[in-house]
Amino acid sequence: MRKKFITGVVMAGLIPMLTGCASWSRIGKDIHSEVSNGLKRDIKVYNADGKIIMEEKGKFDIKHSSRSLQYIDQQNNKHNIYFGDNTTVTVDELK
Repeated sequence: MRKKFITGVVMAGLIPMLTGCASWSRIGKDIHSEVSNGLKRDIKVYNADGKIIMEEKGKFDIKHSSRSLQYIDQQNNKHNIYFGDNTTVTVDELK
């Protein structure tokens, strides 16, 4: 019991120090995305010439790896985007 209390006091002291840092902001965004089925985002895929070849706006929860992006849209459809060396993908959060 005492160990839990001490851990709680330490965490309570650290949280105010972390509120201004970027990692704390990312944690907050992750939590918000999880509880609200994603964030409003704009996903764009560009070809090697810089032209947009695909764009989708909506509320998405995304996962990515080095060569793919996965997201589930509001109609509960899962999408996979696979990209190569000549493709750029941007994901922007919308307000």
